[in-house]
Amino acid sequence: MIYTGRFQNVKKYEQAGLIPISIAGYAPDYYKGIQFKTLAPKYSWWKEWHDNHLSNDWYKGKYKETVLDKLNPKVIANRLQAFGDDVILLCYEKPGEFCHRRLVANWLRSVGAAYPFANIVQHYAEIFLKICVDFLKNQNEPLCFYRS
Repeated sequence: MIYTGRFQNVKKYEQAGLIPISIAGYAPDYYKGIQFKTLAPKYSWWKEWHDNHLSNDWYKGKYKETVLDKLNPKVIANRLQAFGDDVILLCYEKPGEFCHRRLVANWLRSVGAAYPFANIVQHYAEIFLKICVDFLKNQNEPLCFYRS
């Protein structure tokens, strides 16, 4: 699977068995992992977008034109998966904030790249549910799930 996340949580991702891959132009100093700059925004127009508070649509157009349109999504998906079965693409923004890692995920998904994407929250929820079920099974109690 290919997940998306942010640098701030890199230790948690590693503990969950994910392989972090930076797709930022510049990774933070503390990050010593894989850097895949092929998917990084170009600094010249990123700075223009950032400093001049240009629209996210402007950013999307520039990113598509200068990065995504020059790449083959199936080749990129294969290159990312070559690092391991479960990788997580990193940059800086918080979940819900505009971010190019979401553009990458949508690009790969939209062209039918062979690898599914999932939200890291879903991944943790599945792990948590498995732990809970295993615990309850070991308690010799009947399983009952209630949703309000």
